[in-house]
Amino acid sequence: MVSIDYTLILVIINFIILMIVLKKLLYKPLMDFLNKRENQIKDDLDAARKNKTAAEKILEEQKELLREAKEQAREIRDEAQKSARIHSEQILKDATEQRDIIIREAQEMINVEVIKAKESIQKEIGNFVVELTDKVIGKKLSKDEDIKLINELIELELKKESPVD
Repeated sequence: MVSIDYTLILVIINFIILMIVLKKLLYKPLMDFLNKRENQIKDDLDAARKNKTAAEKILEEQKELLREAKEQAREIRDEAQKSARIHSEQILKDATEQRDIIIREAQEMINVEVIKAKESIQKEIGNFVVELTDKVIGKKLSKDEDIKLINELIELELKKESPVD
């Protein structure tokens, strides 16, 4: 049979005391530490997920802001092009109007100069005709004869000339 002696009982008691001491001194603090660490890891993972979600949200917001900025830039560019086109058309229109005014004024000046030149030529022709008739005929014609002869010669000259317009 197995004999139970007092050393075995002492070993068992020592073992139980050791277990109680280890449980109180090591196991419970170790388990608390592991639980705290596990909770901290879970909290950190949750915080990391929240941060990731927030970062993704911020990224989407930034992308949206970038899209809006590009759209605004496109609108500004289109508006500037439209404004430039309108401005250039206005400048072209103004230049055309200015050109037409200058041409009209030049034409009027030319017409005035032509009229002055014709009047001057008519006076010179009249004087020339009077002098020529005096020399050819050898006598002075009357004023009515001079006017009639001058008008006939002017009409002949005007028919020969090409009109200036």
